[in-house]
Amino acid sequence: MAPLMKESGTSGRRKSMNVFSRSSLAGLSQINTDVANDEGEKKDKKKRGKRTSMFGLGPSASSDLSHDGTMSPVGSDRSNSPKFRPRTLQKNRPVSIFGSLGRRSMNNVEEVETENLATSAPDSPVDKLWEGSAFEQGVSPNTTTTNINNNTVRHHGEVQTTIGLFRKKKEYLVLTDTHLIRYKSQSRAAEVFPKIPPVYGRANTTRHPSTASLGSLHEGQSGHSHTSAETDNRIPLEQIVSAYRVEDGRPFFTAEVVYLDENYAGAGSIQLMLHDPEEADLWLSSIRGAAQKARLLQKEPYAHRVIQYLVNIVSSLHDYDVNHFQVFRVVRRQTATKSTRVSSDDLHKVGSSVYYMVIGLHSLHMIPVPDFSDSTGRLLIPKARKKAYGIVTLFSMTINNKGEDDRFELAFRMPLQEVTKVELAAFANPDIVLALYRAWQYLKPLWADHTFLYNGPEAHLSNGEDFMDYEGDDWFERTLVAYCIAYGCNASNIIYAIDLEGEDAPQFKLYPPASAAAYSVYELLAIMRALRYNEEFRSISFRDVNLHALHGVHDTKTDHMCHKTWDGRDISRFLINPYPRSLLYREVQALALKSKALRRMDFGNTLPQRRPKDTYDLETGDSDKDPGCEVIGAILALCKEQLTNVNWIVLNGIELGETDLEEMLPVLNRRRSAVRAIECSRCGLSDRGIVQLLSHMEKQNASIECVNISDNSGRIDLERFSASMTRFSRIRRLDISRITRTSGDKPLIAAEVLLSWKLEELTMNGVPINDETLDAIASYLKSSMSDNLRILQMDQCNLNGSQVAILMRAMTRVPGEARELQLHVSANRFERGVGDIAAAIKDNCTPATFVARMIEFEKEEHFRELLGALRTNKTIRNLDISKASLPYDANTETCDALRLVFAENTTLQDLDISGEQAHLEVTRFGIGLNHALTGLKENTTLKILRIEYQNLGLEGANTLASVLETNTGLVNIHCEHNDINLQGFTTLVNALAKNYTVLELPSMQDDQSASMKRLSVSLRETRNTSHSLTREKQVKNTMGRTLTKFGVTSKTKPPRPDMTPQDLESVVRVLGERWVTEIQRMLMFLNRNNRIASGEDNVDGIEALSEYQLRPTTALSDGGILEQVLNNTTPRADLPNPVDEHVISKMGGLSVTDAEVTKGELKSIRSIESENDTMSTLGTEPGGNRSESDKEAYRKEVEAGNLPSLPSITLGDNMFELDGPGLFNMED
Repeated sequence: MAPLMKESGTSGRRKSMNVFSRSSLAGLSQINTDVANDEGEKKDKKKRGKRTSMFGLGPSASSDLSHDGTMSPVGSDRSNSPKFRPRTLQKNRPVSIFGSLGRRSMNNVEEVETENLATSAPDSPVDKLWEGSAFEQGVSPNTTTTNINNNTVRHHGEVQTTIGLFRKKKEYLVLTDTHLIRYKSQSRAAEVFPKIPPVYGRANTTRHPSTASLGSLHEGQSGHSHTSAETDNRIPLEQIVSAYRVEDGRPFFTAEVVYLDENYAGAGSIQLMLHDPEEADLWLSSIRGAAQKARLLQKEPYAHRVIQYLVNIVSSLHDYDVNHFQVFRVVRRQTATKSTRVSSDDLHKVGSSVYYMVIGLHSLHMIPVPDFSDSTGRLLIPKARKKAYGIVTLFSMTINNKGEDDRFELAFRMPLQEVTKVELAAFANPDIVLALYRAWQYLKPLWADHTFLYNGPEAHLSNGEDFMDYEGDDWFERTLVAYCIAYGCNASNIIYAIDLEGEDAPQFKLYPPASAAAYSVYELLAIMRALRYNEEFRSISFRDVNLHALHGVHDTKTDHMCHKTWDGRDISRFLINPYPRSLLYREVQALALKSKALRRMDFGNTLPQRRPKDTYDLETGDSDKDPGCEVIGAILALCKEQLTNVNWIVLNGIELGETDLEEMLPVLNRRRSAVRAIECSRCGLSDRGIVQLLSHMEKQNASIECVNISDNSGRIDLERFSASMTRFSRIRRLDISRITRTSGDKPLIAAEVLLSWKLEELTMNGVPINDETLDAIASYLKSSMSDNLRILQMDQCNLNGSQVAILMRAMTRVPGEARELQLHVSANRFERGVGDIAAAIKDNCTPATFVARMIEFEKEEHFRELLGALRTNKTIRNLDISKASLPYDANTETCDALRLVFAENTTLQDLDISGEQAHLEVTRFGIGLNHALTGLKENTTLKILRIEYQNLGLEGANTLASVLETNTGLVNIHCEHNDINLQGFTTLVNALAKNYTVLELPSMQDDQSASMKRLSVSLRETRNTSHSLTREKQVKNTMGRTLTKFGVTSKTKPPRPDMTPQDLESVVRVLGERWVTEIQRMLMFLNRNNRIASGEDNVDGIEALSEYQLRPTTALSDGGILEQVLNNTTPRADLPNPVDEHVISKMGGLSVTDAEVTKGELKSIRSIESENDTMSTLGTEPGGNRSESDKEAYRKEVEAGNLPSLPSITLGDNMFELDGPGLFNMED
């Protein structure tokens, strides 16, 4: 029901008003806006004997209805009517306090047409009402009773109605093409509509007028209601929002009609109650059909100000898009109650239940009808709260199957929450369902299945089946943003990348969040559900992303749970039931089920906190059983039945328990599972776990491509391990790093086993290699079966230099030709046999990539020997000798050897000579590296240089800057963590202005932080030192300031002011601004070089850059910046000294200018000795008495007025309470 409006200053109690008295009309003063005709209208009312019909607008209302200045046709003098009837309405009948919705039907009647209307028969107010309605439909206002039949009466009959707070009554309703009109009796309706048969046995005139209850229609949302008594009994059909059945359990059939006037009043409703269900259906279908037709005839379905009101609200919610903005009028149905009593709160629910439904880009918005009461025409936002529902959270749509009712129901649901149902009614419910379905399709264009339930005619959805947005390639991001908005997440917190070059590419890589420690439940659900059905990615990686938020979390609903494969097979047929499992299980399984292209899934380090509970006992019950990691069960169950194409699973870093092995081993034991790899590095596998895993993998020998059991605590038995590995004929990758084995002299992998493989990667880091294993690997490297080998990693394998040289020569096919292979031999012992390595390097028996990090050289000449071999090497293109440890800083000879490598080697393209700075160990070449870098000036082949943690400092930055000015080959330079301050960084940027090949140079964020931290600490120490004055100096300064107040001045030059906290902040601020300025200049130059490298023409060269851009300021040191800031510091007033405050307190309120000093009192003033002070001549020794001549001279100065009088100090008294022997020791 519509809300009951309360005028200000009145109570909620309904008062009886006389609708015909002047006072009652004055209460509706907002309707009468024509002040000029007010007096004439009062005279007309007196002539008519104060007769006013409820269907006639009356003189006081006519002027308000005619905005264009014309008179309403019913505003003419009623004395010309041939059938003037006496007033029969009761005097105290209450007037409607709400107003009319039919104002527009009387707006455009010309004043000259009133005579024709007055001569019509019968002259009834209803005649004028109908003629106005006909005119709105296009019928001429000159219509008389001869052409009344031209207006179609769709349906009519006696109906019991109820509205708001008023009791039920019988009325006669007439449905025309334009209005739904209510009369008090059939005879009154027959007078207006001749097609309606009159009531026989009764006169045409009755004692009662042809009006209905004054409370017939009510508007509950506007205090600026248009309360015309005549139009209170008619509803324009285009204003009807909905007509639907009300199922309230009463013994009759109720239909409710809800309308909305968007020009003046607001919303309201009327209920029709009938005992015949067929009659009720007939009324309902007739009203719905007529209202729909009237809506179609409207030129503008919505007023411009209404659209602007809705656009502003949706835009404020960042959901407006001009191509995705649809508006519908709906009624939010209230739950029916059996109580027959209606309160004012119930009445208010009608008005507040009419909403504008706006389907935006990502959400469905329920926006309440605005307040129309503002006199300026603006639409005021009502108190009712607006609601927004994410479109992708749509849970169900229910609509009447037969289309005979306007009711429909929408339901939305957030994960882990209950369903939110929205019971609605609207004429456009089929259009709403279709629009919502199309919006759902747009946000989830790849989804083949509906995640919502639909109960209604299939034709409503089939109209949208062909709707598909094939433009653009942002489908994943579109769905992701839609889920983030629906779930209340910040999409900018999600970081991901797409790798187009890796194995099983393209690969989707999710990274840890931007501004949080871990993703929330809703963020993870948004990501996984956006990835579902995506055929673009062949691999998905969640590596290093914490998925604990989904592990063990259960959801009782199944709206997003997958039951079928991508080709429509029901997984329940294969005894797979995801319902009792967690969200992690469901989402991972859905990804595997709904993608045909997906091949690999990486869950490395996604459950770092998982600790399996393997203490499960059958007698304790299922509740204590470890649920497992839930990833294995979700995917391998599908692999077992060949329901997915995912066959490579990475579980590195997830501890596996007995539950996981129970779910894994049966799948591996089934040959048709066709598993390519299950990587189990750092999974906590025991001896038994490793044996079970490898033995069951034997059944997958035709498909297994990778075995990774590295970093597990279990040991491998060499015999069983060799027996299992011989079955894997298609293996490409093997990783057994840091695995322990049983003792023995047998090789870890026999040569005949290796020779049966075509490996691409062999990783054996941390495994001691005996001679038998080394011979087997060397034999494999010599054979053609190793032609596909790309990576051989043998870090920390206790290899010596001679053994490394054996491997290098074994992998060489043709001396002088580089083999495309990466050899990693870091952290091995090169001391013994380093000459063999140098000889192999010199003979060009090396791979294209050689990595030898963390090599400890006991003798510097060994390292120098390797550098000498590198000068002439023609096969190594990528060299990594970072973190090399020398006994001392590199001497001059070693640095010169490195300089020659830079200058003479023409093969190296990527060189890493970074150091290391740890808590316990520091490895770097020393200051001589600055000299070695000068060899790069003429180098043209080296592209990438990594030189981090070498403590280059300002001198190294200057050297590197000189290299940049002349070098034309370097592309990427990595030189962070080198204690380069702002001065050094500015020098590098200035050199970059003249370099056109460097594409990447770090912004030195870490060096900037370290430099500013050091400066801050240094400034604080300086400030603390300057403030640590001795008591002697403090007293001297204090007494000096006191005498200055008394007129005794000093010629001492004031000392330099101490550094204040404000000065420190200024230095830090200026330093930070200078860093930012230089970073911006660097980015400008790098952008220029990248444009040149990409082949772009018309790139401005150095001559087009201004002097400010090239070198805006001289590269100042930190000390120079400090001096500059202090010189520009605004002087600040000193804080009051506590000694001065004590003196003032002892002096009381005496005026120093008016007091006088006697000669005897002057003797009590002690002598004060101060450095470089004119008062020093007044005393003799520190703490001693003055001579008589000095005293006399001082006395004369005082008498001359140079010292104020101190009357409160008597001879022999102390000036200060603290003044005592030895307290003020002025000695230095």
